[in-house]
Amino acid sequence: MVQIKVTALNQVYTVVCAYDDFASFLPMLKERLKTCAKSHNGHFEAFFHMHKELSASEMIELLHCVNESGTIMLGLKQAPEKKDMLILEENLYSGQQYEFDRQLLLLGCIGSAAYVKSAESIYCIGTAGGTIDLYHEDCVICASGFFQANIRICDSPYQNMTSFSPSLVYYNERKLYLKELKEEKAWDVQSR
Repeated sequence: MVQIKVTALNQVYTVVCAYDDFASFLPMLKERLKTCAKSHNGHFEAFFHMHKELSASEMIELLHCVNESGTIMLGLKQAPEKKDMLILEENLYSGQQYEFDRQLLLLGCIGSAAYVKSAESIYCIGTAGGTIDLYHEDCVICASGFFQANIRICDSPYQNMTSFSPSLVYYNERKLYLKELKEEKAWDVQSR
């Protein structure tokens, strides 16, 4: 499967590429770029978005292909490889430091004095405490039990977040927000 989409908005071109086989992708890309360049006096400028991360040799081949087709590459964005979620069946103990580089499903608790850093979201089936530092603005921390932790996401300051029900903490415009996921309700049962 090879998909190449060339779009233009206000004379700014974007080339979006998705493929399964890089070797079969390059000739198709070259043909498409040559067609676009012919309609623009032999060359045109474009931003490139790749749906896969390129190796060093693939990057060189791509640059040769773009150069031979009369295209000037203004920029390149590559989708990073998605890592599988890490499932951890243990507690993160107080007094210990932990660092994760992918999404974490924790089947346990985060201790009240644990220090946890992560580049991705953390989903905790248990209680969450300690200090939690998430690197990116799209990261969230979710706990199904009692939630009392100092949390920082992206560039927000550390903030003490407390909840007695399952909750989610997320980032928006340098601030942290706590959203309770389940509201505890007492239901009246009427007898007949």
